[in-house]
Amino acid sequence: MSQIKKLAGQTAYYGISSILGRALNFLLLPIWTARLERAEYGSVSYLYSLIGICLIIYTFGMETSFFRFSRKENAQSAYNNAGTAVLIVSTILSASLFLSAPLLATLTGEATQPIYIQYMAVILFIDAVVAIPFAKLRLEERALKFALIKTGVITLTIILNLLFIIVFPDILDGKYLTSLQPFVNSVYSKGHGVGYIFVANLIANAFYLPFLWREFRKLKLQIHWPTFKPMFTYGFPIFLMGLGGIFNEQGYNLIMEALLDLESLGVFASAVKLSVIMMLGIQAFRYAAEPFFFNHAENKEAPALFARIMHYFVVFNIFMLVAVALNIDLISDLFLRKPEYKEALHVLPILLLAKLFYGIYVNLSVWFKIKDKTIFGTYYALIGATVTMVGNILLIPVLGYFGSALAGLLCYGVMCLLCYSKGRKVFPVPYQFAPLFIYLILALGIVYGAELIEITNQWLSYGFDLLVTAIFAVFMYLREGKSLKYKTVGTNT
Repeated sequence: MSQIKKLAGQTAYYGISSILGRALNFLLLPIWTARLERAEYGSVSYLYSLIGICLIIYTFGMETSFFRFSRKENAQSAYNNAGTAVLIVSTILSASLFLSAPLLATLTGEATQPIYIQYMAVILFIDAVVAIPFAKLRLEERALKFALIKTGVITLTIILNLLFIIVFPDILDGKYLTSLQPFVNSVYSKGHGVGYIFVANLIANAFYLPFLWREFRKLKLQIHWPTFKPMFTYGFPIFLMGLGGIFNEQGYNLIMEALLDLESLGVFASAVKLSVIMMLGIQAFRYAAEPFFFNHAENKEAPALFARIMHYFVVFNIFMLVAVALNIDLISDLFLRKPEYKEALHVLPILLLAKLFYGIYVNLSVWFKIKDKTIFGTYYALIGATVTMVGNILLIPVLGYFGSALAGLLCYGVMCLLCYSKGRKVFPVPYQFAPLFIYLILALGIVYGAELIEITNQWLSYGFDLLVTAIFAVFMYLREGKSLKYKTVGTNT
């Protein structure tokens, strides 16, 4: 099997969990948009953006550092160092959050209850301490176990959300299964509201601990400073890069809540959730590609291999952009249950394009990771965060939702240009951007050209969009399918 096909196979495994994880947003979106008011949904989006930012702090770059130093140093020593350090930091930070929850709740607004902060503290602790065991599975290419564990927890999260948000309230309202009302009354309180979203997350995530018990048993709680110091030095720029990266992804939540209100945030967040479809393959690819790039960095054919990977990655995601943008009416009718949640859908193509550029950046960033120059990733992420912050602050008051989407596109565009400009001098990779640019122009022409065709019948409109998507898929396959089959670069294994 060629190296690219091997990477594709691992990406498929990681994709199962990644797609289901992201699909959680879509499976729960119709529930939340049907049962929650816009301000409530905006509050949930705001708090989960804080969780995403805090998780970067909890793990402080140790996952990538573990990958790097498992090759240079003894793998067990790197595992012990990374796992122990994350456990210590997570314990301190979560205990602090838990105890200071009343004060923090007053600082984050009336919609936030102290108990929500305490839920967040426990969720963050669990997510952080399982990060290194999951990284160990990735390093050992045990993608199937990784996917099964993630899938199990995701499935439980969905089931619990259904129970807490729909089933239990309906039972108490007497809609069905009224014989269960005494039991439901004993375990459920209507007044807890959106807090049950966090409860569902907490209960499901707790199952990571027994599922990863074998990996935890192999962890020795010790830090060997001579080997940990270079790990920390390598990982700290990754940590800063992660902070900038998560702000680029979630910063709109914080800024829009401050500039507009939670209702507007709820509407825009629903559009962002739909754009996350583009992130499904990107996230799966990132999980598989990071250890893959490290393992093949010394291969003399690595530059050509990495260029080919970039090419097929972008081709696939251009198709995804067209598929989602063309069929947004169908997708939004399925997942956004109230008309008011559809107010921001006109910015979806821009959001999708921003995700595409993020994926390109993931590919371009390989050079500074394998060359131990992660400080450049920090520079790019912080510059991107600056573009995100300034762009949102300046553009949201003028352009509203479109301004925030445009700020995201500018952010990732700038990061790609900076990363490519420096990377081609340090680790030259023969990327071929010309055909990809042509595909992208064609894709955008199809998306915006289709908007000019008005079809009044809803079902005919759905069918037309699906037909155009299928035609584009056939075109891309005819252009690239044979190349993928016969011109794959890499040695056979």
